[in-house]
Amino acid sequence: MLKNKLAGLALLIMVSVSSNAQVLTYDTIKSAIIQSNPMLEMYANQAKSFDAMATGAKAWDAPQIGFGFFMTPYQTSYWKTQTQTVDGMNSTMPAMGNLMIQGKQMIPNPSKLRANQTYMQAMSSVELETQRAQANMLLADAKMNYYDIQIIDKKLQVLTEAEKTLQVMITMGEKNIAYNQGSLASIYKAKSQLALLKKDRSMLENERNQKVYMINTLMNRDKTISFTVDTTITIQQYETQIVDTSNIISNRSDLLAIDKNIRVTQLKQKAELYKSRPDFGIEYGHMFSFGGNPNLFTLMGMVTVPIAPWSSKMYKSNVTAANYQIKAMQNEKAAIINESTGKLYGLQNEIKSTKYQLELYETILLPAIKKTYDVSMIAYAQNTGELFETLDARMNLQMTQMQYYDILLELLTLQAEYEKQLQIY
Repeated sequence: MLKNKLAGLALLIMVSVSSNAQVLTYDTIKSAIIQSNPMLEMYANQAKSFDAMATGAKAWDAPQIGFGFFMTPYQTSYWKTQTQTVDGMNSTMPAMGNLMIQGKQMIPNPSKLRANQTYMQAMSSVELETQRAQANMLLADAKMNYYDIQIIDKKLQVLTEAEKTLQVMITMGEKNIAYNQGSLASIYKAKSQLALLKKDRSMLENERNQKVYMINTLMNRDKTISFTVDTTITIQQYETQIVDTSNIISNRSDLLAIDKNIRVTQLKQKAELYKSRPDFGIEYGHMFSFGGNPNLFTLMGMVTVPIAPWSSKMYKSNVTAANYQIKAMQNEKAAIINESTGKLYGLQNEIKSTKYQLELYETILLPAIKKTYDVSMIAYAQNTGELFETLDARMNLQMTQMQYYDILLELLTLQAEYEKQLQIY
């Protein structure tokens, strides 16, 4: 009765602890990463910065205002009207010099401003596509860590079952020894295997904690928050899909980012070409003349001559460089498509092979080894079998179950990599 009460209390404690642990689905993790990951926020803010810069792309240069002397002699006596007597006749020398206020404004070519603004507006789209490409990388990492936790939990269940079985064997063996029907060496072997199971449990729990820290980091929250995962494992039929490059081109944000970068480079090239168009300017100056002379003014229009050989070299070379940059990006896009297509074919082959291995374990290996263990356990319980044989059967079953989950994890990892190549969140 006391044992039953203690067992019930332990079960109640386990249920209450597990109920307090947060259950996270992959969709919940995905939403949190997209909304809160600082790296993704960085790309969003960079896009906003380009949009803000585009709003001022059509601004003119600041006007220039000047104030000072204009055509004024150094000798200040000439600033006033002077009367001189020459051969008994008075002559008047007019004052010399002016005080000048001047204003100047350059008027940029409107086509230049429009081209520059369009170029700046397009730059934010590259950042947004790069953000989606980075999100694909982060979500693939989260997915793989999530699968790791799912498999680790299943392995821990295997260890829990093995520990219970070994404890039963040890109890039965100790009773048999009391009646001179067991081997002390077998008991020691069982206890050593139980200690190894505890060591394996510690390693798996440490590995699980590392995966939890990683997912919490991707979600940008407290790294020590514990959670449980959904036990449902979904196996996709990716090995039967047709590899279509059009899907890769239309789905992959890194490829779309290259397309938008090509467009940005073309717009930049257009803005460089428009540098061959002239800018205009106007200059006005008002002069307060000294000595009662009439006030004067200057009014001048100006135009730049960007087609001059010594000034056209820069924008012509930039236009040529942009052509090579566009070709380089097109080559990069083709290389990514080629590499991704090859990976998809390779992943399909690996998925097919891994599923075949799982099928062998599920239909042949696990049932056969399970039956071997069951028969050995029944024989030992009936005192017709040896503990050594039963321990070996238990170890073989545990090892085969662990191998099965290793292969299942490999399949899930291949699945995640396949989805990463096609940017399937």
